[in-house]
This record gives sequence, structure tokens and C-alpha cells, in this order.
Amino acid sequence: MDVEVLGTTNDQLRLLVREIEPTFMSAIRRIIMAEVPIPAIDKVYIAENTGVLYDEMLAHRLGLIPLKGGETLTLPEKCSCDKKGCNLCESVLTLEVEAKEDNSIVYSGRLKAEGSVFPANNEIPIVKLNSGQKVALVAHARLGLGKEHAKWQPVSACVVKYEPVISIDSKKCELRAVCVEECPKKILAVKGKNLAVTSIWDCSLCKVCEEVCPNSAIRVSYNDRNSELIVETTGSLSTEELVLAACEVLLHKCEDLKNSIKDLPEAS
Repeated sequence: MDVEVLGTTNDQLRLLVREIEPTFMSAIRRIIMAEVPIPAIDKVYIAENTGVLYDEMLAHRLGLIPLKGGETLTLPEKCSCDKKGCNLCESVLTLEVEAKEDNSIVYSGRLKAEGSVFPANNEIPIVKLNSGQKVALVAHARLGLGKEHAKWQPVSACVVKYEPVISIDSKKCELRAVCVEECPKKILAVKGKNLAVTSIWDCSLCKVCEEVCPNSAIRVSYNDRNSELIVETTGSLSTEELVLAACEVLLHKCEDLKNSIKDLPEAS
């Protein structure tokens, strides 16, 4: 297996993984989306809400705010409190605001952290209030998994793309450049007396070039042994942390399977 970083930003990571089983890449993708624990608001106790947004809608919006921290928290099912909620498995945030003028927007940065958990982004709108309207609440955040609810999903996108393969038959190609003009990704070009691919990983496998070629000189397929993994984080964890955490979860799953097989009774 060979891993190459194709690109990285604050919220996106692109990895090229060569000579790997497609099932392995699919497992990493699914674990990132569903089984990496992150914190999110799960309980909201509203003391006062004189705005136009219903309590239920306000609680729903709070639950979808990405949160950072929570490294010291325990998953509720593993906590000694038996999922009742305690300082070992829950972290508290408070919000108390009164609008001084009309159309005042309350942002996530107004949430005050009283524990280890805090908003990943302070510019997320929560509610709009008019002059004199108030909101006062206490929110409890806990760790959870994406397979339980979308608010615990740590990514906005997580995609595995197989390596595109574009085969050009130079004997059939008459260099009419129809495919060059029609390609939506503009990855084909005529160089000298040959048709060339300028950026193979930008190919979307749409097969437009194959369809418009009058001589059927182009064939588009893919190589599932080489994959591109694209991860976009919501901010709770960095993209690097997500990939490493997914690998750790997969290792634990393999270890559990190994131990389960060892415990099987021997066939008579």
C-alpha cells in the first residue's frame, strides 16, 4: 500500500491510496461517517424563549452546531452513571441573551462553555431576535456516533473515488477534438499529433468523451486498486485526526473478530 497526499486545506483532505482492496477503503469511509465519536448537544433545558422560533426548533438548531473538545468525556454506554448523565459523560454549555435592537442575530459564539466542549465555529447563526426578546437555556453535550444521529457525523463529505482509466486508440483517433470540446472537466487536449489526458484524477467518469467520439477511439473505465479518499470535516476533528481515528476503530474491530474466533468451540 502506498499513500500520497494530493491536497489539504483547513477542512478538506485528499489522499491517494495505491494497491489497496476497495473493501478496505469503503470500510475507512463508513467508519469515518458512522463510528468516530464526537460531541454534540443532546439535551436542552430552556428557561426562557420569547423569540419567534419554537423551543423544539431552537433545540434542533443547537444540536447541529459542530463542537470541539470532549477528549475527557466517556461514551454514555460506557459510563458508570448508566446513561443518566454526569460530569464524566456530559459537558454543559449555557446561552443567555437579550436583543437590544430588531433583527439581532444570535451566533454560536454566544454559547458559554462550562466544561471541555465548545463550538467549533463561532459564526453559526442560531436565532434572530427583535428588541427585548430573550433566550436563556442550558445545553448538555455528550459523545455520540454518526450511525445514531446525523449531528454526531464528523464530516460534511466523505468520498472514495476509484482511479479513472482513459484508453485512447491512436490508430482510430482522427484528432477532430470533439471530445476535447465536450468534456465537462476539460481534461483532454491535443498535443502535437496525439490526444492526451491532462489531469486524470479530475475525470468524473461521465463517459461523454466516449459517447461523442465518432470513431469509438476512447474508452473510459476505472482501476479499483487505486483510490482517492476525500474527507471534509465539520470542524469537530481535523481531517488527519478523522482518518487516524477510523484506522484505530478498524483495528479494534479486527481484534474483536480475532478474539471471537478464538473463543469458538472446536469442531468435534
